[in-house]
Amino acid sequence: MENKNFYREFNKPIHKNNSDDKFLNIFIGVTILALSLLSYGFWDAIFQWIS
Repeated sequence: MENKNFYREFNKPIHKNNSDDKFLNIFIGVTILALSLLSYGFWDAIFQWIS
């Protein structure tokens, strides 16, 4: 191969925009938080306190 850096230059990892990953991680975090609060009866206590 005439160019020694051909493999290095054309097989670099692709840096994509990570905004979708951030939204996905936030959604997963909120879901896990809501399910954990639900499992401890948090919402039941809140509704009893409201009514």
